[in-house]
Amino acid sequence: MGSEVSKQMERRKTIQTEKKSLSDLKSSGEDYPGSDYRPQDRKNWMSHLDPQKLRINQIVWPGTHDSATNKIGIPLLTRPFAQCQSLSIYRQLSLGTRVLDIRVQEHRRVCHGILLTYGVDLVLNDVKKFLSDTQSEILILEIRTEFGHEDPPEFDKYLEEQLGEHLIHQDDAVFGKTVAELLPKRVICVWKP
Repeated sequence: MGSEVSKQMERRKTIQTEKKSLSDLKSSGEDYPGSDYRPQDRKNWMSHLDPQKLRINQIVWPGTHDSATNKIGIPLLTRPFAQCQSLSIYRQLSLGTRVLDIRVQEHRRVCHGILLTYGVDLVLNDVKKFLSDTQSEILILEIRTEFGHEDPPEFDKYLEEQLGEHLIHQDDAVFGKTVAELLPKRVICVWKP
C-alpha cells in the first residue's frame, strides 16, 4: 500500500512539472521579436518590414520540409508515405513560406527516398513566377541530392542559368546584411551536392 501511495505522489509531481513546462513553452513561444506581426497579405509579408534596418539573420524564416512533394508517388498507394506538402511551390510561397527544401536525384527530378515526382524545372518556374509577382520577398532555396541518389550532372551551372538574375552572391557576411542591401537580388540558393 505504501508503495502505491509513493507512486501516486511521484505521478502527481511529474504531472505538475510537465504542466509547468507546457505553460513556460506557451508563454515563451509568443515573446520573440516580431511575434506580434501578422500581415494581411502573406504573399508580400516581407515588403512591410523595414528593409533598411532588418538584417537577414533577424528574420524568423517560415519554411517547409520536402517542399515539392505535393504530386509524389501514386495517390492512395505510395503518396501517403512520401508526401510532406499538399500545395504547389507557388501556392506555398503565396501563403508566406520563404524557405524551400528540395531533394533531387541524378535526372533533375524531385524525389523523396525512392519515389520521384516532377522535374526540378517546375519548381524553379514556380519560384520565378512568384518573384515576378512580388517586389521585395527574399527566398532561401535549399536544394540537395537525396540520400542514396547521385548528383545531377553540372547542376550548379543549371541553377545559375535558371536563377542567375535573382541569385544573391553568398559570402560569410550575407546573413548579416540588411534586406535593402540584398535587393534587387532575391534568392539565397544553397546547393548541397
